[in-house]
Amino acid sequence: MKNVIVVLCALVAFGSFPAFARATNAGEPSVYVDYEYGDLKEVIVGLPYGMSPSLEAKWFADALKVLPKDEADYARKTAGMLWTEMINPETGKSETQMLEEENQAFIGILQSLGVKVYRPTEITVDFIKEHYGADVLLNGFSQDFPRDNMAVIGSNVIEFNLRTPIRKVDISGFRNILSEKCSNSSVKWFSMPHTELLKPARADTPFLEGGDVIVLGKTVLVGNTLNPSVGSNEAGYQWLKNILGDQYKVKRVRLVESVLHLDCVLSVPRRGLAIICEEAFVDGLPEELKDWDLIRVRLKDVKRLAVNGVPVNSRNYILSYNRHNDNRYIQAELEKRGIRVHRVFFGTHNGQGGSLRCATQSLKRKVKMTKAHESQRK
Repeated sequence: MKNVIVVLCALVAFGSFPAFARATNAGEPSVYVDYEYGDLKEVIVGLPYGMSPSLEAKWFADALKVLPKDEADYARKTAGMLWTEMINPETGKSETQMLEEENQAFIGILQSLGVKVYRPTEITVDFIKEHYGADVLLNGFSQDFPRDNMAVIGSNVIEFNLRTPIRKVDISGFRNILSEKCSNSSVKWFSMPHTELLKPARADTPFLEGGDVIVLGKTVLVGNTLNPSVGSNEAGYQWLKNILGDQYKVKRVRLVESVLHLDCVLSVPRRGLAIICEEAFVDGLPEELKDWDLIRVRLKDVKRLAVNGVPVNSRNYILSYNRHNDNRYIQAELEKRGIRVHRVFFGTHNGQGGSLRCATQSLKRKVKMTKAHESQRK
């Protein structure tokens, strides 16, 4: 099959961002993910900038259902505030400062394990006013969780149409990185149909968010929460199934209303091993996982983002913890299985509703082929 670049982006590269040097290596794809647990080589880590949604945002009340009560109360209290202005009374630091301290600790571990880290371009209030319009600020914006704006499936880079309004402008911060990485002729870069930023979407509008997409070779799991204001929906799942065609088996995974994304209840540290919250799956475990070794987690721990870690390779796993959950249980279970666990305090990010996987977007992941993987591909 001939390699082509398909660029069907709803948003164009803005002239205010300087261009990166173009990648010229036409050998292996410059962007590629074959398995959730493939060896991680390149990744985007989010930025600490954002603005909380206004209480006037109609979707906000439903979205808060995925947060613990204390975090939902704090979100209401800080509604409409820039994160640089949200000062923590205990630390005296802003939300932005605390987020970046956590990012730097995380990045340090990634780099120590040989992972190349990219950061998005900062988005400002003035930039949003100029390119999207001031009314969009009602929804707020956030750059801490780059996972949801897109997914890499094989050498396909797919920009998503997000249902969560606070995340809809984040993609502008990716333009430099994607322009560089997707110039390689082996990469296909395209976008879902996008909806208006302020107009309520029709019920049949396709929505996808990267936290719901987990790639396991030629099988792609797509989470669908029952929460009507966040996450991916059935139309989004169907769109992805159609666009990927016969090359991939795309499976819908329904989740209970209190769960935001699939990666909140499922993590895959290596082949045949999953960290999972079974009670979050409306229709039971996906068939692909039923014979696996399972580390089971309770739904109450899911609320504190216990499951949302990052496998770097089959031997190393990065795990978050916070003041509510030290995550020692998952750490011990992984270590029993010969996996080295790297711990990162991520309490500020957790309070925003996400964790380590949410804070990353994998650009290069590839497993070292075994006979088991070869048979799975056939």
